[in-house]
Amino acid sequence: MTAPTRRANAGLARAARSVEAAAIAGLAHSGLALIATWLLLQAPEPGSGSVAIEEWYDDAGNQRTMILGLNLVVMSSIAFVWFVAVIRRRVGDRENRFFGTVFFGSSIAYVAVWLVGGAVLAGPATATAVLDSSSVSGDSASLSAGIGQGLLLVVAPRVLAVFMMTTSTLIFRSHVLPSWLAVVGFATAAAMFLVPWLAEPLGLAFPAWVLLVSIVLVRRRPAVKGASSRDEDDGEQGSDGRPRPQR
Repeated sequence: MTAPTRRANAGLARAARSVEAAAIAGLAHSGLALIATWLLLQAPEPGSGSVAIEEWYDDAGNQRTMILGLNLVVMSSIAFVWFVAVIRRRVGDRENRFFGTVFFGSSIAYVAVWLVGGAVLAGPATATAVLDSSSVSGDSASLSAGIGQGLLLVVAPRVLAVFMMTTSTLIFRSHVLPSWLAVVGFATAAAMFLVPWLAEPLGLAFPAWVLLVSIVLVRRRPAVKGASSRDEDDGEQGSDGRPRPQR
């Protein structure tokens, strides 16, 4: 095997590993984000009444549920940052500086909103269980729920819409992924940006889109073994371009 071929195969192997890393990170973020959202939204609505809210947060099982949801928020955020980093590496020099800046900035903004929203929603449970404070008042818990749901159901969808639009634009410009995936991203982003209050099933749109991108990345994984086998079958070439005899 010639040195240029070995370098080419090494590059294919690195590309394959980056695709696998992005796919794993995307799958992890999608699953963890869905579970975290479901856990955090188990808390009573702000209009449930002070007595019912206080009794709910006084239950140790409910406290553990909210704290578990917050931990999953952190883990899903780390997976999302990893997903974005590998996607940027995948695009490489083909990334437009303007769209690349918006892409990266919107991803960081989403992670910040996701972390703060999850922390605010889990705040009453954290104060009761971890800080060993007295019973949480219904009014303060209702305030936390209102702020948290405002961040996750109103602010986050707009930030995610910007992220999906810029990602879809980068896909169109760089051709690293199929164009139909960008079309799906544009349509989903428009819906998330225009709907005033995010709710199911639209609330599942972004994790589903990240999951779809991850699946496409796995299916378009560079074929490293095929390149190696073809090189071995063709044999090494000499300086005159003719195949060298196999030893």
